[in-house]
Amino acid sequence: MKRKIRAFVIGMLSLLVCLGILAGCSQEKTFEKAGMQITLTSNFHEKDYVSMTAYYESRDAIVTVLKEEFSLVDGFKNYTLTQYTNTVLKANKLTAAVSTREGKDYQYFTYEKSVSGKDFYYLATTHKASDAFWLIQFACVVSDKDSYTEKFLGWADTVVFGAQEVV
Repeated sequence: MKRKIRAFVIGMLSLLVCLGILAGCSQEKTFEKAGMQITLTSNFHEKDYVSMTAYYESRDAIVTVLKEEFSLVDGFKNYTLTQYTNTVLKANKLTAAVSTREGKDYQYFTYEKSVSGKDFYYLATTHKASDAFWLIQFACVVSDKDSYTEKFLGWADTVVFGAQEVV
């Protein structure tokens, strides 16, 4: 009987230690790049990606960040966020419903795309800061989209642009 109790206690302690370790793995972590700040989890690591302003990767999801400065296109600063979002959709040949997150200053849309034989789910957000438009895309495999959609939106909610206010 004492052996069973001891085994049970050891098993429970092991479980608690494992849970503590797992909980520590998913702590919030803030990343900063080119005047943009985003809070993800400590499971993410920054990597270099040539055509992106920033690129963050975890085992199950990625986040790509593209800053498009107003100086790139004449009159770009005068675009509304909706005009920019529609330009992104058109340039990427995407058809998607655009939404605005309640209480937030960004727009978002979702789409699915096959890459190298795998199906991926994307939630893309568009933002207008004082000097640039930003396209931030979150992605995971399609089979995980239900568990990631709210996480993606939650991470998008944390985006801040320098000390500047989002316009």
